[in-house]
Amino acid sequence: MNSKLAHGALATVLIGAAFAPAQAAQRTLQLSEDNTLSKPISASASTLRGTPLARAALSQAVSNRVCETGAKWLRVGFKQLKLSGYDSLVLSSSGGDRLVLEGKQWNDRSFTTRALRGECVDIQPYFSQPDSGFQLDRYEYSAVPLNLATVVVAGAGDICDTSGSACQGTSDLIVSINPTAVFTAGDNAYNSGTLSEYNNRYAPTWGRFKALTSPTPGNHEYGTSGASGYFDYFNGVGNQTGPAGDRSKGYYSWDVGDWHFVALNTMSGGTVASAQINWLKSDLAATTKPCIAAYFHHPLVSRGNYSGYSQVKPIWDALYAVKADLVLVGHDHNYQRYGKMNPSQAAASDGIRQILVGTGGRAFYGLSGSHPLLEASNASTHGVLKLTLTANGYTGDFVPRAGSSYTDHFTGTCNDAGNPPGQSLTLNATRDVTVKSGGTRVNTSVLYADGSDGGQVLRGLMGWDVSSANGLNLTGAQVKLQVSDRSTGAYDLYQVASAWTESNATYAGATLGSKLGSVTPNATGEQYITLNATGLQLVKNWANGSVANNGVILVPASGVTDGVDWSSREGANAPQLVLSYTP
Repeated sequence: MNSKLAHGALATVLIGAAFAPAQAAQRTLQLSEDNTLSKPISASASTLRGTPLARAALSQAVSNRVCETGAKWLRVGFKQLKLSGYDSLVLSSSGGDRLVLEGKQWNDRSFTTRALRGECVDIQPYFSQPDSGFQLDRYEYSAVPLNLATVVVAGAGDICDTSGSACQGTSDLIVSINPTAVFTAGDNAYNSGTLSEYNNRYAPTWGRFKALTSPTPGNHEYGTSGASGYFDYFNGVGNQTGPAGDRSKGYYSWDVGDWHFVALNTMSGGTVASAQINWLKSDLAATTKPCIAAYFHHPLVSRGNYSGYSQVKPIWDALYAVKADLVLVGHDHNYQRYGKMNPSQAAASDGIRQILVGTGGRAFYGLSGSHPLLEASNASTHGVLKLTLTANGYTGDFVPRAGSSYTDHFTGTCNDAGNPPGQSLTLNATRDVTVKSGGTRVNTSVLYADGSDGGQVLRGLMGWDVSSANGLNLTGAQVKLQVSDRSTGAYDLYQVASAWTESNATYAGATLGSKLGSVTPNATGEQYITLNATGLQLVKNWANGSVANNGVILVPASGVTDGVDWSSREGANAPQLVLSYTP
């Protein structure tokens, strides 16, 4: 296969001296499906510098393109990404997928995007801030259609005790399944998780696939101070970080296929520290994957030796807020599968399915009581959970140890599989603005003054370059106006019904067409308008001080005559319109 990177192999777009090539502080490991290939992207960098206006023009002109002939889909790897203000990065694939990156959650992270269908992905920066920029690292691709691409993850909790035979049997299952990744749900080496217990009980069995394992600790690991045996085994003796995460935290995340997995640390079942919850929220905000699973030791609900742990509800709250799909736990030495529920344990169509798989090798705990969402259970079979994952769902199987017959099989579709991960689209590609005195303006400016007050009174505020939004149905979209406390009076947002010129900005309603909403800026600098137009579509471009029909313009409302003095509101302080939408 041949690959190419268009536009002069621009693997990096760097704006401003503050953004320099460097390894990101946090790297999210990406594991991939079989038949997936990876290619590096040239590390050579092109730096865009110069005046604010020059940077703005360049940011519109530069479009990176990653292509692989014959690919059914691609994932783009970022070595680093930094977005300031309302700057954004838009990825559009030849297969019709679109991913919008906006906000600070990706800053200082190295990550790989979700799969985008097609042979090519265009990467378009919408930058105005001097420290915004990105650097590509590699891309993945496959000739297997995305809906047929699968990857297998397997694991269990409560694994190796003194007898060794049961965890030998479950480890044989993992070997036969041959997964891409293995998880542990805690209590991996009894009784206290010492390094000796790991080396003598865990290593000869589950240690055979240690290189594939992303573990979590349980309460027994903390029978040794700081779970030092656990961290010494997985990270290396004395090493602060490694496959088990930072030993002072024990939580981390990784990606496999189009799934994001989060390994959490519930220690001894007590209150989960706010630092871990805050990290979890930030981590979840930074993934573009459509499917999410989390795993840790203590269940929210159980019907075995334990009834559940309300202390993990904040974890569930954070997961439910982003439409996560699976929670994998242990602690009770049995198997329990629950239907989709919310953090209050009520059935929910967008809920999370909890699978308790404490069947790795420890002696069993019996089942006790019932729960309306308990769909399957067993307390007499050692085994492991096998998950076959796709880009929009999962198949789960409880695989029993040799000589046992109990099995379980279930399927599901990811809660967020049908929605693009982008939460906003910044339509105005030119951000750095200069409004000069004497009634003149820079042609690429998005602010237009009518000249009656020395060129500094803004009557018509902003049109959009909407070429990147061609054909999007924005019914019910929300528009955020970023201004400053220099503003006075109200402003109206109109959809232009006919050709509009700069002179039409002197008063509201002149050939402007349908009014979409109004906003009165205040000292906070941000106000919102919810579009009330039915089926609004932005399909035309702003050019040379005019906009063709079907564009959008914001103007002072009727009765506002003085306008706003924007002479000192340039660069980072320039007003912006940001359109946030859910397709």
